[in-house]
Amino acid sequence: MRVVETTFPEVPAGGLGRRRGHAPPATTTATATLAIPLDGLTLTAPQPEMLSQKNVESVTGIPARVFLDTIRRLGFPLPVTRLGKLRLVQREAFITYLQALAGDPAPRRAAAEDERTGVAAVLAAVGLEPVRQPRAGRASAPSGGAKYGRLPPK
Repeated sequence: MRVVETTFPEVPAGGLGRRRGHAPPATTTATATLAIPLDGLTLTAPQPEMLSQKNVESVTGIPARVFLDTIRRLGFPLPVTRLGKLRLVQREAFITYLQALAGDPAPRRAAAEDERTGVAAVLAAVGLEPVRQPRAGRASAPSGGAKYGRLPPK
């Protein structure tokens, strides 16, 4: 740090107390010039109010394609403003929506259960019942080198 100008008023021997006939001391000022390298500064702009496919990656880290697929999904709960090809969503509402998705997997499980229940109801309506089977591992060729599958013998 380099001091450019410094002004110090003279202080009477008796201190700074006010005496009759004397004016109060002048204000002390100091001026300095600092040399700060540009890489030492960080400028931060305020977050945008609206997210679009152009700025969503810099704000949330989500690629533009994932953002567009998310807002086009059936049942997306937030309002989407369309300006030509640009799609805009309020930033705070979108971030809240993402946090709700990350923190609450129960609705997805409930939807899968509803689907199974719905399938069971359709099968029951035609006189059938669902059969649970163990999950198969990786798909592989049938044993015995057969090229085509066949029905098991009755």
